[in-house]
Amino acid sequence: MINFKKILYPVDLSAQSRAVAPSVAAMAKRFDSEVVLLHVTGAAAPEFDQFATGVFSGIPVVRELRAGDPAHQIVSYAEEHKVDLIMMPTHGHGPFRALLLGSVTAEVLHEVHCPVWTGVHAEQMTSHSPARWKRVLCAVEIDEHGESVLKWASEFARQQRLELRLVHAVAGADAMWTEESNPSMYEFLFDAAREQLAKLQAEAGTHIEIRLMGGSVAIAVHQAALDYDADLVVAGRRKHGESAIIRAAPCPVISI
Repeated sequence: MINFKKILYPVDLSAQSRAVAPSVAAMAKRFDSEVVLLHVTGAAAPEFDQFATGVFSGIPVVRELRAGDPAHQIVSYAEEHKVDLIMMPTHGHGPFRALLLGSVTAEVLHEVHCPVWTGVHAEQMTSHSPARWKRVLCAVEIDEHGESVLKWASEFARQQRLELRLVHAVAGADAMWTEESNPSMYEFLFDAAREQLAKLQAEAGTHIEIRLMGGSVAIAVHQAALDYDADLVVAGRRKHGESAIIRAAPCPVISI
């Protein structure tokens, strides 16, 4: 059973960090979680004691103050205390968000083993709050992690009683071979992907509607999330490089 009994909420007291607080509180209420507010600083931070106090009314909250490298301290705390979920903003700004992922967020994503929820712009938070979830989109890859990601998303959606759809970006069906430039190759790539995904779903024991799209993974997931009006994207986490899905997603992402 997927359960987030302990949620780690790293805060740097910034506006982006504050904007995540209502979503963290909604998630905690949904899963009856304890929330750990972790602030990493080289000096005392009196404002940390009052950070988002009203938002977490009725929720068990622990406040931890540590010194050192923020990413290292977040990862260490998560591993030492068996955290079930980390929730943090991306720290991208304005039209450049697709190109940015905060260095701390990126390092945490690459190092921790638990799921990580990453948020989007503050003005988009309310509509995608865990308290209002209806639809989940899972980005499925045909690789060694594809089956585990699919199983996780399926179980999560079932437990939370959410609608689930899948999206897959067909490799090669982009600028190299488009439907207009080489229709036969384009069709071949899609047919091969359908066959592989059918096998993947059979192995995972799922039978979920899937949308195949040409283009990059980031573009495919972004468009599918908009078209499906997804409240959340579930994606596998790569160990090398920043996640294009997280940078481009129009809604929060849980990476596993």
